[in-house]
Amino acid sequence: MPSSVNIPDLINRVLSSGPTGLGTKTTNIAAILNRPDQESDTELRHREPYRDNVALGEELNSRLITWAESIRLYEGHIDYLRKCNFGRYVMLTYAFSEDRERLFMAGQAMLALFGLDDYFVDDKRAGSTLDMVGRNLSLCMSAIDQPYLTPKYDAATNKGLSEHAVHIALREYIAKTAKYGTPQQVARVRHEDMCLFVAMCQESSWRVNKMIAPVWEYLGGRQMNGFTPCLTMIDIVDGYELPHNIYSMPNVRKVVKLAGLICVMVNDLVSTEKEEEAGVHQFGIREAIQKEEGCSFQEAHKMGVRLHNDLLRIFENEASELMVYATPELRRYLIGLEAWIAGSHLWHTSSERYSSN
Repeated sequence: MPSSVNIPDLINRVLSSGPTGLGTKTTNIAAILNRPDQESDTELRHREPYRDNVALGEELNSRLITWAESIRLYEGHIDYLRKCNFGRYVMLTYAFSEDRERLFMAGQAMLALFGLDDYFVDDKRAGSTLDMVGRNLSLCMSAIDQPYLTPKYDAATNKGLSEHAVHIALREYIAKTAKYGTPQQVARVRHEDMCLFVAMCQESSWRVNKMIAPVWEYLGGRQMNGFTPCLTMIDIVDGYELPHNIYSMPNVRKVVKLAGLICVMVNDLVSTEKEEEAGVHQFGIREAIQKEEGCSFQEAHKMGVRLHNDLLRIFENEASELMVYATPELRRYLIGLEAWIAGSHLWHTSSERYSSN
């Protein structure tokens, strides 16, 4: 990003500007900053984060570690969890909030969902077994959306969902979300979480059958099995509400899903080392492309990078079009999506979750 750009001023300009007549073009940050005419196939295009407050990240990380220890999440692996630095992830991605409690809520969500992936889906070192993925994720649905039964079975449910740290984490994070979000916002978060769980079951079926899915199928599943649940919390963390009828508009839904897929493509392209260590059948976008195109892994990597960059350009174009008629809440949310993509890129390329370098 050019050093002459003042990010707070830039955001204020975008938020305060608006259409002045029929057909008037307004813009978003993507249109203000320069971008290449053609996308690279060697470097993931990205922007610098909108905030990089190291002290805030450390403060949040310390608090999240204390919480994880209190519920025995990642017990025996707290040093690893500290190095992952989810507090920094929260600070980088929810870049416009100073509210420590809301930022902590977002961190709880991240730890709960990453923990769910590690314990129940992704890593046999944490006890994950493919034959139990469906059952485990169904229990996670009960953790975020409480069943209503008779007193006897309510008690049994509460006892059953208090025995694993992941279920405890999910219940505490959704309760905190309900404290700060409206019922409509909480319903939206639950919906995206459940879409995530379904896509995780799809992923487990690939592993059971040791198959590499066609690229279109892989991308469709990965768009759900990604970061959309975190993106739905942007307005909750920032202390406003993007109304449900706007969030559900097809064009808004499109940019949200594109943003989630862009972030998870970065995850794919940097997580090879972790996946190899996980000990279960894994494949990512490069392996899917390699099989489908019959090319080398190196060529598939280039195509994966180009795919990420093409998706980012589509997102920028679609977000810019939405800015033409966006409400103030939608304009704020769209900038939040841009900030999330930028912050997520930096965290993924620097967190020790994916590399010890």
